[in-house]
Parts: sequence; structure tokens; C-alpha cells
Amino acid sequence: MPPPPPVLMEELLEEVFFRLPPDEPAWLVRASVACKPWRRILADRGFRRRYREFHRTPPVLGFFEKGGARLVPVASLFPAQADHPDWHVMDCRHGRALLAYIGKTDDLIVLDPMTGHQRRVPSPSNNLIGFTAAVLCAAQGCDHHGCQDGHFLVAVVCPKKLEEITLGWLYSSETDLWTEFASVHRPNANYFSNMDAPGVLVGDALYFNIDGVIECQLGTLSLSTLEKPIDGNGTLMMAEDGRLGYAAVVDVTDLTLWSREAGPEGAMGWTKLRVIDLKTLLPDGALFITTQYGISRSPRSLMISGIAEGTQVIFVSTWVGSYMADLKSGRARMVSRPGRKVFPYMRFYLQQWKQLPRVRGNELVFQVFVKL
Repeated sequence: MPPPPPVLMEELLEEVFFRLPPDEPAWLVRASVACKPWRRILADRGFRRRYREFHRTPPVLGFFEKGGARLVPVASLFPAQADHPDWHVMDCRHGRALLAYIGKTDDLIVLDPMTGHQRRVPSPSNNLIGFTAAVLCAAQGCDHHGCQDGHFLVAVVCPKKLEEITLGWLYSSETDLWTEFASVHRPNANYFSNMDAPGVLVGDALYFNIDGVIECQLGTLSLSTLEKPIDGNGTLMMAEDGRLGYAAVVDVTDLTLWSREAGPEGAMGWTKLRVIDLKTLLPDGALFITTQYGISRSPRSLMISGIAEGTQVIFVSTWVGSYMADLKSGRARMVSRPGRKVFPYMRFYLQQWKQLPRVRGNELVFQVFVKL
């Protein structure tokens, strides 16, 4: 009989477990049910903190689609979520989703999709029409690796066409009060252009793509306007350098990325970063459909339907369906039907370890070491 395998030190096991991919929580669950010592390591609060610090950016576990409040999972083992057809998703960030009732009240709902916990937020105004909003963590100094608990902020931006101004409010869950932003004058603006696009948080400012760009400075409670790099449809994002970015499909299938930075004379402006040919990123047949007469239909419905904030993961809607694509790795897969804006849900999933049957831990460790 061969001797038993040597016992691995806990420090070495942690280094192995750190490298289990966060976008595949089934790996962590399988490791947890392999044996009690492994489960003790993985259940330790310190390990979970170090695991989040190791990977830094939370993975995309699922997404909400515009026009409803159903969370579509993209990761295995993600628990089933309740469907709320009367709710309308507005934003998703820092482990929370921001929802509004459709045609009933002006109240908002902040939802934790993992636990189902809800908190109603009263409307800042009696006449919110065509508004956009965002939710974010309010904890000072938080790294946002796992900040689903604690206090939060809600920002609402509402254009007023007749008055030719844009108003804004900021809600704090700690005080349960709204504070008004300084309004910005915007004559001749197309106020309902791209109102369904989510906001982007960069530093201490939120940005909304509303016929140009509205900048909401959270510290000074002021609003201002920026020009977009090009006319037409596009999406705000965080660029790789951490600055405000912009992405748009140009010349049929070219995904073009910009970053807002200071020019040679110090003035802020848009700089083109790179161009990605979507034909090389998406699978064959994703961009064009061949009809029964042998004619290829052009991808005029091609659009960026969502971006996972702080990552290089984007969602692209085509004739065939909506694809989740990682610009860094070049991997893409279909995740939904075409034509709808999506709001990615990002969070580390480090709980409920007993959902999978027991597996032999040595095989799992061997597989991880081979990947290393």
C-alpha cells in the first residue's frame, strides 16, 4: 500500500485557493466540501478578505436586463433570484441594484440580489420624468471589493426640457435625506437621448451619457457638462488607466475606445486609445446572418449593451444575441437575446459551501497546480 500523500501547509493551500477563479464559484465550493481542514480555511473571514484583495476586482456573476428586474446568472452555482416584473432596473454597482416601480410611484428600491434584502428610497421630487440614477457605496475609504453592506448613496439626474436645465439630487441612507445638486443650464439639448444608459463612477464623480455627458461631483454637489468624443450612440466606461472612458462601434464593426485626459497645453480632452475589430473578438456568425437567399445581412443593430465597471468586460448585442466579451483575454460567449441594455452584477461569491456533492480534494489541488 502506498504511503499517504504529504499534508500540505495551510499557507501553501491558501496560495492554491487564491488562484481559484472568482468567476467560477463552483471551484471554491468543491474545495470546501472536500475535507474539513479545507472548509475551515475557506470559511475563515481572513482568507475571504485576502482572496478579495488578491483578485481585487469582483467578477461578473450575472446581469439585469433593461425593462425588468430579473437577474440573469452567468456563473455556476449562483442562487435563484426572485423575478419582479413591476420593477425597472436603473443601475447596479457595489453589490447592489437600484430599481424603480413602473407606472406606480416615484419611489426607488435598493436591492441586495444575493440576500434579497430591500430598502425603499423616497423620491426626491413629485415629477420625475425621464430621469436616470445610480447607486454606490457610501463607506469612506472602501476598496469596493465586498461592500454589499453598510450605508449607500443614490444619485438622481433629471432633465427639465421647458426650463432648459438639468437637476440632480443625492440621497444618503445614513441620514435618509436628499441633498440637491447645483443645476446646470442646457439649452437645445435632446433630453431623452440615451436615458437608459447606466452611469459610470470615476473617482469622486458620477457621469451620465445624456446628449453629451453630465458630470456629478459628489464632493461639491455640482453638475457640469462635457462633450462626447463623437456623435451618435456610445457608452461611458472606466478606461484602463482609471480615467473616464468612452466606447462606440465605428465603421460597422470597429469598437473604438477613448480616454479623457489632459492634452499638451493642459486642457482636458478625449484621446483615442485603440480600435478592436469585433469580427476577431466575437465568434464566427455573430455579426452577420446569411438569409435563405445567400445574402448576408449587415450588423446595423450592433451595439454595446453594457460594460462591467472597472474591468475590460463588455456586452455586445448583435443580430444573433448578446455576447459577454473580455477585451483582455479575447474570450466571448453568448449570454442573452439581442437588443437590450444590461447592467452587470459584480460581486465575490464566498458562501453557501454545501451546495455541491463531495469530491476528492487531491484531484482538485492537482488540477490547480497544473494551471499554475
